[in-house]
Amino acid sequence: MTQGARTMVVMDAGESRFQLRAGGLIRSNGHILIHRAVGDPFWVLPGGRVEFHEAGAETLAREIEEEIGCTAVVGPLRFVIENFFELAGRRVHEVGFYYEAELARPLPFHETDIVHRVRDGSADLEFRWAFPNKAVLDQFDLKPLPLRSLIETMPAGVQHLVRRNAVS
Repeated sequence: MTQGARTMVVMDAGESRFQLRAGGLIRSNGHILIHRAVGDPFWVLPGGRVEFHEAGAETLAREIEEEIGCTAVVGPLRFVIENFFELAGRRVHEVGFYYEAELARPLPFHETDIVHRVRDGSADLEFRWAFPNKAVLDQFDLKPLPLRSLIETMPAGVQHLVRRNAVS
């Protein structure tokens, strides 16, 4: 991708927003990496918004390099989630692509502590490892909601889900 103006695939229309996101299933010691903006009550898988003329796997690789500071091998697509929710008074329609990914340089591992922090634009992000079962992921309020069961069961093939009328 050429350098220059970067534009995320985001469209605002009144009180509604559409966005395209890519996230990664990154594992270590039987745990999965999650992150959040400091102060947010919910966590998500590492990744970010897709930019114009960028494939989802390219987005994930770029976001990992920007936020974690290392390259990653992005593996197969596992989940596609069309998520309809409200956030800060805005109705959001998000399409998320979730891929297996492996970091070229592993992050430190600790079961209960933040293992990485980074400033991303105006947000301070924090990363930690979480045990990949629904009960634990419920405690972190992992978004979007269908990921909690999918990560626990890891069904074969690519899974496609639509989640409507949810608060993320």
